Amino acid sequence: MDDALELLVSLMRRGGPVMWPIALCSLVTVWVTLRKALQWLFFLLHAKVGAQAWEETLAALRKEGDEAAEKAAKAAPSPYAAVLRAALSRKELPFAEALETEGAKVSRQLKAGLGTLDTIVTLAPMLGILGTVTGIITSFDLMGAMGVDDPTGVAAGIAEALITTAAGLVVSMAALLPLNAGRVCHRALVREIETELSRAERARDGK
Repeated sequence: MDDALELLVSLMRRGGPVMWPIALCSLVTVWVTLRKALQWLFFLLHAKVGAQAWEETLAALRKEGDEAAEKAAKAAPSPYAAVLRAALSRKELPFAEALETEGAKVSRQLKAGLGTLDTIVTLAPMLGILGTVTGIITSFDLMGAMGVDDPTGVAAGIAEALITTAAGLVVSMAALLPLNAGRVCHRALVREIETELSRAERARDGK
């Protein structure tokens, strides 16, 4: 552990100031990935745990009407029941429109954070290229000051350029994997939400 920490500190020092925003991108990637994974996991768990209660809510909506369904939805732990309850409370809108509006809210909540990962996928390599440019500039400055007979200073600038490039690429790839996985999971969740809300709409129509 100590060796890994020492290596990390050494790379941060040798990579120059551009390594700090790259490191920040890596921390944000880890935070967003864990947060989204937990959010989706809790959504799926609540949907599974509340599956029976959701079926009872649909039955109440089909047989007894809005008031009974709203009462059943309040007691149901299902996330779909929460959407249905919010839609039923919006009396100013037609039921189908209210249901679509509330479902879109949940979809946006489940998608939040993926845009951040998308930004990091693009930003991290650009920061790496910036570090490359500043490292090469440093190398040329030292070469002009000390001449080609002393390559020590020049090597430090080149190392800075290579380290930031590698770090930017690693962070970008690390963000790309959860981003693509997140997009797949989000599409699957949205399809599931649309399916269940369509069932609620049909149940209200008595079908």
